[in-house]
Amino acid sequence: MQLTRFTAKMLGRFRLLPFFNTVAGIRINGKRFHIPLFGHQGFGNLYLSEPWMTKILLALRPVFNGYFLDVGVNLGQTMLKAHAVFDQVNYMGFEPNPSCIVYAQELIRRNEFKAATLLPIAVGSKTEMRKLNFFDDDRADSSASIIENFRPGQPIDHYIFVPVFDFHMVSRFLPVEPYSILKIDVEGAELEVLQGLNEWIDGYHPIILMEVLPVYSKENQTRLGRQQKIEEMLKAWNYKIARIKKDDPVHPELIDAIGIHDRIEDCDYLLFPAALTEKISACFNALL
Repeated sequence: MQLTRFTAKMLGRFRLLPFFNTVAGIRINGKRFHIPLFGHQGFGNLYLSEPWMTKILLALRPVFNGYFLDVGVNLGQTMLKAHAVFDQVNYMGFEPNPSCIVYAQELIRRNEFKAATLLPIAVGSKTEMRKLNFFDDDRADSSASIIENFRPGQPIDHYIFVPVFDFHMVSRFLPVEPYSILKIDVEGAELEVLQGLNEWIDGYHPIILMEVLPVYSKENQTRLGRQQKIEEMLKAWNYKIARIKKDDPVHPELIDAIGIHDRIEDCDYLLFPAALTEKISACFNALL
């Protein structure tokens, strides 16, 4: 049985969703999608947070080469948006949380995403097993991180061990076409992902959409040091940094450095090779 979005929301409001494994329908950019509901898991996809991401992807359609890499799939929020925006997309998702993999695989099956593949791993600078720390009891906790002490003031609810693969382990899954879109949302592990994909980024120059959570203050030397290393890598690749401004219209704002700030709404970035500056500018009808 497929529920309407309204019915699913009513079940959620009255806390009845845990008794259901079902499917609800939504529309994104005029396209209809089926949203599996494993109790509460998947319920957030009915609300589709971060609508700015859809608008950024719509703007990038003129430069999209058909390949989309999603590092940090979680429950497939970006997967849905990519399929809503692009008529044809070869999607590759990396996600170490087994609960999220099970859900995202069902999302693929229900929507018949024929060119979507998931790898149940994290991407990093070396192949190893790492703790994935959860900060609440949600098995799909989107704030879970493999970076130890990333949130020092927040207690860890529980953890699991997950595999991390380096470039040599994942290289055969990566596209060999320039200017793919690479989305990175990994709760503090951005540096390790960029290090793990260093050779590929340097060779194939993807357009990167990445979250970098705020440093907040200069006293947070661990976060600041990691952020500075990211900026050094971007400089070595000759990449531009643009902060995504989410007011209407959504647009990128070119900046020299990420810097120290405390604005959670300013933690998403569009990173692109300098050679694409003119084309990216044309996508947003703005001078970058």
